[in-house]
Amino acid sequence: MTEPIEAVLFDYGHTLIYFDERPHSALVSAYEKVNRFLADTLERDVPAAQVLIEQVSKAVDDEIQRDYAAGRPEEVEIATIYDRALRAIGLELEPALIERVMELEQEGWLNSVHVGPDVVATLDTLRRGRLRLGLVSNAAYLPRLMKAQLAALDLQPYFDAVSFSSEVGVRKPHPDIYADALSKLGVEARRALFVGDRVKEDVQGPKTLGMRAVLIREWRQEDDPGVADFVIQRLGELPAVISRLTPGGAAGRYL
Repeated sequence: MTEPIEAVLFDYGHTLIYFDERPHSALVSAYEKVNRFLADTLERDVPAAQVLIEQVSKAVDDEIQRDYAAGRPEEVEIATIYDRALRAIGLELEPALIERVMELEQEGWLNSVHVGPDVVATLDTLRRGRLRLGLVSNAAYLPRLMKAQLAALDLQPYFDAVSFSSEVGVRKPHPDIYADALSKLGVEARRALFVGDRVKEDVQGPKTLGMRAVLIREWRQEDDPGVADFVIQRLGELPAVISRLTPGGAAGRYL
C-alpha cells in the first residue's frame, strides 16, 4: 500500500524562483555601497565598484562554479573565498567586514530574483491541505542571508523547515541534507515528496532515502531517465499530483 504524503520538500532555484543573469546595474549599485562602506571603515582608498565586481564578485562566482563542477559533496566555505579574492586586491578584512560585503552584494542581487507565477497559489493550496512544507537547497551563501532572501520574497512563512547546504555542510545529492530537512519536519522519507528541477539532486538523491520525487521542467528542461515518479511542466500542476497520492476522498483538499 502506498504511504500517504505528509510533507512536500522543494528545491529553491528554478523550482520556486528564477533569476536574471548577473544584473549589471544592480551589482554596480551594490558594489558602490561596498566601496563606500569599506572606504569609510578602513579610512583609505578602495578599488572602484567595477574593479570589485570583476576581482571579487565574479572571482567568487567562478571559484564556486569550479568547485560545484568538481562534484565535491562538501559545501564551500564562502567567507574564505571572499577573503582570498579581497586579499588579492590588497584588502585584508576582519570576518565581520567580509560578512557585511557579502550582505551588501546579496541585497544587490535581490531585485534579480523572481518568485514563479504559480508558487504562492500552490503553497497556499498545500498549506490548506495540512501538508508540512520544507525547502532543501544547494546555496553557498550564509544561511542567514538566504533566509533573509526568503523573507524578502515573502516565502519564509510557508516553510516548516529550511535546509541550506551552507548550514548542513554538504550539498544535494548527499543524503545528509535531505535527512536534515526530514528530521526538522518530523516526517519519514516514505511519507514525503520532493519537487525540483534537477534529476541527480532532486529526483535520484531523494529517492535513495525512500522519498517520492517530482521533476519540474518549468525553467530547466532536464530529461527524466525514468526515475521520477511524476514529471510536470509547471508548479501549478503539483496539487493534482498530490491528489493522486492521497487516499480516499481527500483529493479535493488539493484542487
